[in-house]
Amino acid sequence: MIKLKHEQSNTVYLSLEENSTNAYDNYYLLIFTNLQTRISEAKVVTKGDVNVRSVALTFNVNTGAEPKYTMQEMSFFSYDVYEQTNATNEDPLDASVLGLREVGKAWVGGTSEVVYVKQAEANNTNSIYLKV
Repeated sequence: MIKLKHEQSNTVYLSLEENSTNAYDNYYLLIFTNLQTRISEAKVVTKGDVNVRSVALTFNVNTGAEPKYTMQEMSFFSYDVYEQTNATNEDPLDASVLGLREVGKAWVGGTSEVVYVKQAEANNTNSIYLKV
């Protein structure tokens, strides 16, 4: 599981190089899906250092420039990483996609606390209706 910081730039190191066709020249499409709302967001992320163990991917969460994801803080997400030859494609079914390279879970931290909402007062008369 990767842990992401809310309202910051994040760099994650994923073991993509061993499964990639050409990690040095190709691009990576990163899709995050909120596990509560099932809403997905896809972006071609900035690739950093590539070595025999990992590939560094950098993106922003709720702040900064593109690639920027809008993510609810204190939430869990699933992620899929696709290798592709196109620098702008955000569709995993496009012909430029070479394949799925990694699947996992992510957690976005934050500073928010649980908010409790008081419900309206209950009716003092507890009516019971019978169907005859």
